[in-house]
Formats: sequence, structure tokens, C-alpha cells
Amino acid sequence: MKCDVTVHINLKLGYNQIKHLSDPLRGWKMSTTMVFCLYRHATSSAHFSFRRTYMHCDCLDFDLMTMIHVGAHTTIMEGIFCDSPPNLYYRLLSSVRLAELVCELTEGCPSACRCAHRPANATLHVYCSNTNLTVFPLELPKLPKSYTKYKLDFSNNRFLRRLEYHDYFVNTSILDVSNCNLQFIDFVTWMKLANITQVFLAGNRLQSLPSSVASVSLEKAHIGLNRNPWKCSCDARWMSGWLNAVNNSLTNPDGIVCSSPERLKDRKISDISDVEFCVDPTKQAVKRAITISVTTIAGTFIVLLFVGVIVYRLRIKVYSRWKFHPFDRDECLGEDMLFDVFLSSNPEDNLPHGNAIREQLEQRGYRVCYEPRDFPVGEFSTDNIHAAVTCSKRTVCLLTAHFVQRFVSELVMCHFFQVGIFYVWCVSFSTIVVFQCCFFLMLRSLV
Repeated sequence: MKCDVTVHINLKLGYNQIKHLSDPLRGWKMSTTMVFCLYRHATSSAHFSFRRTYMHCDCLDFDLMTMIHVGAHTTIMEGIFCDSPPNLYYRLLSSVRLAELVCELTEGCPSACRCAHRPANATLHVYCSNTNLTVFPLELPKLPKSYTKYKLDFSNNRFLRRLEYHDYFVNTSILDVSNCNLQFIDFVTWMKLANITQVFLAGNRLQSLPSSVASVSLEKAHIGLNRNPWKCSCDARWMSGWLNAVNNSLTNPDGIVCSSPERLKDRKISDISDVEFCVDPTKQAVKRAITISVTTIAGTFIVLLFVGVIVYRLRIKVYSRWKFHPFDRDECLGEDMLFDVFLSSNPEDNLPHGNAIREQLEQRGYRVCYEPRDFPVGEFSTDNIHAAVTCSKRTVCLLTAHFVQRFVSELVMCHFFQVGIFYVWCVSFSTIVVFQCCFFLMLRSLV
């Protein structure tokens, strides 16, 4: 039929089992263009009536209903009621908006998902939200029109851990993978995402992105990266400048915050400087404190060591000047002995020399075994001397003429030295020197 042909039509098809407005046209092999011509031609007249007819209100009549709405020929839909889908049941077809015309698709639709063609916005929706997906579908229903785009909803699938590229991303306008468990996105996939109008990646487990994503333009895309546990380490310092540069392409940029380390937790990444990414003030303070402490301790040790060496080298002068002798040592330290020194002298030298020496020693805290005081009266014997020597750390002899004469005149004492001199030698080096002197003096006297 040509548009320049005059045609008069008055067709009443009410109370029939017609399910779509386009069914009669297909039976008569008429296109929507022909019908449009009939309504527009000035010399033609066409009237169709479908009163009290119950039809499927889906997208199969979308083109025809679009023509009817555009040409304001809505009278053709008077008296038509919807018997499906359930959300439009018993509604007048004339009250149904074009956006409500949807076709449910089953062929090629992933298991557990729902697929619907919405011609009003030229999209094929694939609803796979909360369906326990572990991987993205390999195939999707074919697009009914060349200009139709996929709208993919894979949100709330906690078993989705990796975003892998698929060919149908090329024809996708909206990709929702929010609230899943994505942990990594490679650079190649990111390049493909940059060509999708809207990408929702919020609420996943993303901690980082390849730094190379900064070279990809996001002018065509709007991407949501909020509510991810971003790791703000020194390696991620590039993210601050990048997020500021693509701020207009981000949905909810204020929600892109750090999850770790603790010092940057909940900080907006785009507000963090490069220095803050790499420098931990707490660790720096601790490091400085440790450095200062170690330096101070080392310096103090060196100073003390230096002073000690000087004092040791000048120990004789220090002792002579201040009576300070820190380098004295006691080779008998720890031995269980009754006395610190056995002071041996002749009784005739007791006053004033022997007793004065004893008093000087005891005033300085030494325990002194002194013959005139500690030996029983009249019991001056080798046994007493032997006991005094072995119970004292040191033996000091007051060598006077009376002391030497005493050993010359008393052969018992000489016998004591001959037998015990080796033992006395082992008791103390100072004792050895003293008794050697006594022995040689005694021999000289005998000669």
C-alpha cells in the first residue's frame, strides 16, 4: 500500500482473542509504516476498534504504540485491557507508559537470572543480583537492536572475587558489581571499563589498583569506588592526585577513604599528601627517640670509659691526693674468713706502734686479728699463729729489732717457719714477701 492511495477503513475487532495490537497487521502483512500513512493521508480515513479486548502489554507492540502516541491516535486503544504482565493486570492500555512495556527473555539468559528487554531506553537488562554467582556469565541474550545496550546487575554476589573481561562489555552501558567480593582489577579490564557509561564497584574488597590506570581517560565513564578497604601505603601515593584529576568521573568521591594504616583510617584519599602516605609521624618520633637514646648512652659510655682510663692512668696521683682507690682488688673476695688481716708484732712494740696500726686499720672497717689482744695470755704458740694466718685474708708483720730477736731466740718459732713457709706462700702474695724477709733475717742472725 502506498501513502498516496485513498483508503477508508472502519474495522471493529472487539471481544476477540487478540493478544497484541500488531497481530492483525502481521496477518494482513501490513507494516507500522503503512498504518502510519493511512492516518496521515488527508483523503484517507481509518478507524480500528478493539473494545473489551484483553491483550499482553509487553514490548512487542512498542513500535506501534510509539507511533500511536506520537500521532496522538490513542483512540485506537480505547477499551483495551492488559492481562499481563502481573504488574499491569487489568489496566487500560491507553494508561500504560511506553517505559512500562517490557519483554521477559529466557533464551540465553543465565541460570537464576532474569533478563528483560526495555525498548523505551534501548536496554536489555540482566538481573543477576544476589544469585550466588561465582563467575561472570559467558554469554548473554542477543541484543534485539543494534543500538540496544546491556544493563548488567551482578551486585550482592559475595562469591565474585575477580572482575574478568567479556566481549559483551563492549555493548554494555551500565555495569553494577557493587557489594561483591572483588579483590583485584587488572589493567586490561580497567581499560574496557573506561568505555562503559556507568560502573559501580562500591562495597567490594579492593585494596589497590595498578598505578597504570592513571593513564586511562575516564571522560566517558562514571565509576563508583567508595566503600572499599583501600590500603594507603607509600606505593599508593599516586592515588591522591589521580582521584583529584578524575573527580568528575567518580560517584561519591568523598566515600573513597583509607582503611589502613591506622593513622590514615577513614581519611579521604584525595586529601592526603604524598608525605603523609610515606611518613608515619609516630614511627618517626619513636625512631628519633631511639636514635637520641642510643647516641646519649653511647656518648655517656665513651665519656665514662675515657674518664676511667684517665683515672686509671693517674690512679697513684688520685689516691695520693684524695685517698681514692677504685682499682683495688681483693683476691680473697668471697672466701669465708674471720679476719681481713693478721697483724703480727712483738709485744714490746705494742705501744705505741703496733696498737696504733691496729686502730688505724679498724677505723677503716677492717677486721684485725692482733696478737696482744686476741691471743690468750701466755699462749703464744705455733698453733695460734697458724690459726690466725689461715683465718685471715692477709698477714702483716711489724718488722722491728724486737720482732727479729724474738724469732732468733725462740727455736719453736723458727721451726714453724721452716715447716709452714710453703703453706703461707699459697695464702697470700703479700704474706710470701713478708715471711721471706723474716726467714732471711733469721738466717742472717743465726750466722
